[in-house]
Amino acid sequence: MSDPSSQREIWEIIERERLVALLDHDVTTLDEPSNFDEAWARTLFTEDVRLEHEIAVFEGIVEVAAAHRMVMTRWERTFHFSTNHRVEFDGEDAHLTGRLMAIHVHPGENPPSPLIAANRLDADAVRTNKEWRFDRFAPHTLWRTGQSAAETDRNEV
Repeated sequence: MSDPSSQREIWEIIERERLVALLDHDVTTLDEPSNFDEAWARTLFTEDVRLEHEIAVFEGIVEVAAAHRMVMTRWERTFHFSTNHRVEFDGEDAHLTGRLMAIHVHPGENPPSPLIAANRLDADAVRTNKEWRFDRFAPHTLWRTGQSAAETDRNEV
């Protein structure tokens, strides 16, 4: 019979990999063609998810999907990646931190310089039907260079 603490360590290693895979799924799907609909959002988030951005807070699948559609359709292309993942477990709940980097390219023939943002991620996840989903997702900008699509629009007026 194996030691219960060893079993817990193995469980945590496996579940940590599943959580990191969930985050990887999030950042890679941002760069793929998508309509960022509710079906897409359900592969990442719980129904009552809370997405905490510095400029707005969105609650629930419908709002989160709509916010992603609104933001992501403004860019010609993007590139997102994450690293330095740290996971802490509390029963069937988990807290995840990490670093996110995002590059956003403006559309047009002579676009402004890309928006590049370095973010610290602070997220909570729960197990639903044996799968992890984020129920709180909060990227916090550490620094950025370039302008958002909204800032570029204001400068053109």
